[in-house]
Amino acid sequence: MHAVAGIADPERFFAMLRAAGIAVVPHAFPDHHAYAPEDFTFGSPLPVLMTEKDAVKCAAFARPDWYAVPVRAQLPEAFWQALLARLPARGA
Repeated sequence: MHAVAGIADPERFFAMLRAAGIAVVPHAFPDHHAYAPEDFTFGSPLPVLMTEKDAVKCAAFARPDWYAVPVRAQLPEAFWQALLARLPARGA
């Protein structure tokens, strides 16, 4: 399958698909890319997987064999601890 990602770290999306056992031909685009139909001229008629964020941008010209893959962002515990440390204490 072709895998398309216009996100900050496209390789992470491709790795997630590979970890699920999907063989992908990766196509990385810049973050916030404004897609056009010609961006999908890959030379082979394989189905296309993309993030939901990218799928919204392609809705006007998407083909039936293009699929949106939900991606959940999960912040590490250290992020939450650092955030809480910066917030003022309750009742202060």
